[in-house]
Amino acid sequence: MDFSERLASFTSRRYRELRQSQVRVLDGYVRHAGDPDVAIELPTGFGKTLVALLIADRALEEGRTVAYLTGTNQLADQVLLQAQDLPGLDVVKFSSQNYPPAALAEYHDARAVGVMNYWTYFNSNPKVEPADLVIFDDAHLAEQPLAGLFGVRIGARAQSDLYARLCELVLAHTDLYPSVEMMRTGDASPTQPPELLAFPHWAAIADRAADILAEKLPKSDKKFLWPSLRPHLSACGVLIGPSAIEIRPYHPPTQTLPGYRQSRQRLYLSATLGTMDDLQRRLGVAPVTNVLDQPVAEEGIGRRVLLLAPDGEGEPSVTAESFALEQAAQAGRTAWLCSSHAEADEIERVLDKAGLTAYRLRGGGDDGALERWGASATGHLVTAGRYDGLDLAEDLCRLVVLPSVPAASTEFERFVMAYLGDATFMRHRVGQRVTQALGRANRSNDDWAMYLGLAPSFGTLLAQSAVRQAIPADVRPAIDTALTRLSGGWGRARGDAERFWEEDPAAVRPPSAPHDGQHSGQPAPARRRPGRTQAAATAGSAPHEVNAVNRLWLGDPQGAAEAARKAALALSNAGEIEHSAFWRYVEAQAHFDDRGPGAAGRAIDALRQATQAGTATAWFVRLGKVLGELRGEQATRIDDQPWMAWDEWIGEAGPGGIRRAVTRCRTGLTGTHDEQAEALVLLGRIAGVAAERPSGQSVTDADWKWPGSRKVERRLWEVKTGEPDAIPRDWVDQALGQVAAVRPSNRLHVLGCVLTHLTEIEDDAAQAARDTLALVHRDAVLALAEVLGDRLLSYVDSSGGGTAAERGAARESVEHRMPHGPWLAELFGPSNGRLVRRDDVLRRFPG
Repeated sequence: MDFSERLASFTSRRYRELRQSQVRVLDGYVRHAGDPDVAIELPTGFGKTLVALLIADRALEEGRTVAYLTGTNQLADQVLLQAQDLPGLDVVKFSSQNYPPAALAEYHDARAVGVMNYWTYFNSNPKVEPADLVIFDDAHLAEQPLAGLFGVRIGARAQSDLYARLCELVLAHTDLYPSVEMMRTGDASPTQPPELLAFPHWAAIADRAADILAEKLPKSDKKFLWPSLRPHLSACGVLIGPSAIEIRPYHPPTQTLPGYRQSRQRLYLSATLGTMDDLQRRLGVAPVTNVLDQPVAEEGIGRRVLLLAPDGEGEPSVTAESFALEQAAQAGRTAWLCSSHAEADEIERVLDKAGLTAYRLRGGGDDGALERWGASATGHLVTAGRYDGLDLAEDLCRLVVLPSVPAASTEFERFVMAYLGDATFMRHRVGQRVTQALGRANRSNDDWAMYLGLAPSFGTLLAQSAVRQAIPADVRPAIDTALTRLSGGWGRARGDAERFWEEDPAAVRPPSAPHDGQHSGQPAPARRRPGRTQAAATAGSAPHEVNAVNRLWLGDPQGAAEAARKAALALSNAGEIEHSAFWRYVEAQAHFDDRGPGAAGRAIDALRQATQAGTATAWFVRLGKVLGELRGEQATRIDDQPWMAWDEWIGEAGPGGIRRAVTRCRTGLTGTHDEQAEALVLLGRIAGVAAERPSGQSVTDADWKWPGSRKVERRLWEVKTGEPDAIPRDWVDQALGQVAAVRPSNRLHVLGCVLTHLTEIEDDAAQAARDTLALVHRDAVLALAEVLGDRLLSYVDSSGGGTAAERGAARESVEHRMPHGPWLAELFGPSNGRLVRRDDVLRRFPG
């Protein structure tokens, strides 16, 4: 157990002695050598691979087999290279279709360490036997291959026919998911929160869905995945999002896999492990013990600058996309770390449009894209959900771009972010992923790189205490400097970027340095404060969550219900009311799956306890609908408009950003043509609809979409600022042409809206507009911006810190002042050749 002596016995020319940090973690490992699941966290460049190889050597000496798992074949090759510097430690590599019998014999006889990627070890038909010691290098990279063994993901683009058929199956069964129609037609915003299909609805259509999946799944999924998934459909959640449908258990039931279950010890390695509670949740493993109470401080990571995109107010000529491409032209090779496959697809389209070459790094351990990208002087590497396990050191990469906040990589994570606002583990993941991203191109003290965060929500989110708890103290200066320079707008960002490329990168210093203070016009602070450092909070509910998922998967609904109940209690005691209610929902799902005597009553009781919190957030409203349906009540449509959109916007822009947006909207509606068009987009967002300003020739000025009762409602806005005596026929004809250009559908209701300051209408224009257009006077949209903006600002002010109780109380305080029913569709319905005026708006609002 003397690892310093063990290292010396190799007489390695490269590794002569252990660093103090390595000694510290190895001493910690010795104290926990008998624990089944242990974790070691060492910052980038601190030699965690050597630590793992020494532990592996000791295991071989004791006659234990060892599997060393990595996220890519490239990383596996790096482990082999480092092992060569330990003469006498035999290492063999396995990969897809590469299992030499002699190497397998060495591995199975505990004479050599088997090195492979996660997909090689964990799959439906592994060629290597389970190891006694399994080493998870860059442990978070195991999440995708593990989850992939227990669920299917149907991409809206890649598997459009299967995606549409499953959406149609849901829509034919129930009207309770209006946004699914927008997703099916491709009209939903990419940020539209996923729908979690309630377990009674999934149970009703699961057999028909299974028939469709068995017919339409890709061959590889049909052959390897579907036979093991089909018997467990009732244990899954079904999430329908704009980019994909996921059918999966809520956490991977990893403990049911022989490669995990038959091993004696699992060792998890990472530079950023996060909380042990969430590591267990993400990987679906048993409780994990960190060998250190306090992490090793990071040092020697070189020079890096983080630039965040300002909100762009006052500088319409600059966009986050154009700024990123400007920096890429300076950097050469660029890495884009996208949060989802849909976002990665969009980035590839942007790069292709700009005449740039993209290299897409996908899952499965096949990293040939890395090699091709590395051979290109100006290539763009595009990844999805990969913030760890990429070594982009030295001249390989000087620019890393994050198009969006790394908050959610799967539909389940997006669901949690949208509906379970108090689930702290997701805020921790944001901080953890940002930390991981900021280390991709900074691997040693000689490295230097620029990092770009393009989403306007970066600043607001990185200032949240729950996110900052997961960011190490040594990473915070780069983030704090980025937050400080946001107030300087694009001009400040461009100036600092130019200095970084043209001068010494050290010119961009933390905000307390004299240079930075002089640049911003603010004096440096007189005193240095230690600041508040808090450990990442955890409710300790992961063991119960994972147990619930495992038992549900294994066909033990009563055990699953009890474990889910314990998870809910732990979360409730920690103040995570919405997150707690979700596990009460899982408890109800388990009871419902039981189908024994009294099971339905127990499911109803679980949901009743979940809704006792009494808050009016979107998730509790949904639980109330499911509860009512189980009680035999008439199901009613779930309408989250505008509450979900408002919550998302507050999280993105913060209260200050919302106030500025409302002001810009009200001011813009009295401005130029372009200002009115931009204001209409903001007004749509205030109303809670998906709103955009289309680009290109002969397009409408603004486009609104939202789910109606049985159809998607769409409004095509035309802004008219001319000075005729009355609205002329040609204005109406242009708007009618925009409507006629939309492909007709029995699930889509499209109307045109003509916005004008005129008060008179030509007779033939009124007649032509009668059944298809809403003729809207400017005073109507000004009134809507006034009253809806007032409700939104009241909601913002009442939401406080954004807890479930605060958001519920805020909704209750505002909801009685909002119109009900399909009021927006009626307000901007066919106006029968008359103008929609201010009074038409005001009479729809109570009070």
